[in-house]
Amino acid sequence: MDKEILLIDDDAITNFLNQDLIEYKFPGISITVFYNGGDALKYILDNEQKGFIVFLDLNMPMMNGWEFLEILEPKLDGRSIEIHVLSSSINPLDKTRALQCNIVESFVEKPLDEDLLEGLFTGVIKKDKP
Repeated sequence: MDKEILLIDDDAITNFLNQDLIEYKFPGISITVFYNGGDALKYILDNEQKGFIVFLDLNMPMMNGWEFLEILEPKLDGRSIEIHVLSSSINPLDKTRALQCNIVESFVEKPLDEDLLEGLFTGVIKKDKP
């Protein structure tokens, strides 16, 4: 896998568990952790040559996931970025709203698990347009 994985979540424990699982399933893959959308957005925009797989939480301080998506989408210009919203939200409107965003590939509930992770990386889980 030649893309870098970005974990964007303000919860350190969630990031630790997700990073541990990803490293177990895909040893040697590059993973960068961010605790708010603003820092992650700057990193993505400063690294135009890189491709990313992003696991994005919605509810974060400073810049939340919705703001991140709104600012990032018009700046992509065909770049290789795959975004999976990873949320603990049980509000069906959050899922609908996320999947209506053109740059979101999927909406998955926390936490990541092995089957879900394999499904994401083998194309089994697809974006469901509402």
